[in-house]
Amino acid sequence: MKNAILDLNTVNYLKSFADSSSAGRSLRFDPTTQASSRYGGVFLNWTKQSEQQYFENMKSKVPSGRTVSLEFLSLVGSPQGDSSQYNATYQLTVLHTQPNIANQVRGQSQFFLITDRSRNWVIWRWVDVQQSANDSTWSDIKGAFGQ
Repeated sequence: MKNAILDLNTVNYLKSFADSSSAGRSLRFDPTTQASSRYGGVFLNWTKQSEQQYFENMKSKVPSGRTVSLEFLSLVGSPQGDSSQYNATYQLTVLHTQPNIANQVRGQSQFFLITDRSRNWVIWRWVDVQQSANDSTWSDIKGAFGQ
């Protein structure tokens, strides 16, 4: 996921997520309460295709020569056979051209992973958590570019 974001590679980014045809489960994204209120219906039926739309829209607003960076400041996992959970404190920087959308967001994400039919780890549930009331989160980026 991290490399796909740094490279702005949609195909590789989407490989991070479960879908019912290869993993038996579809992606579920739980945004922060604040982003859910702010962006309303955007998150009601969030799917892997929604991830693609947000990522493509975001990518189109990053001018050539500008960067995107993702840091996982802490990453704690608990593997359990063919499933796992990771809690990650993140900082995502997207140097896009859209006014009124934060260029840097931070928070904590809980990633729930399973193995798909090819034995690759994929995210089937992603919970985003706001850590500070003043911070924008990944949910805000998704909400803004997912419309």
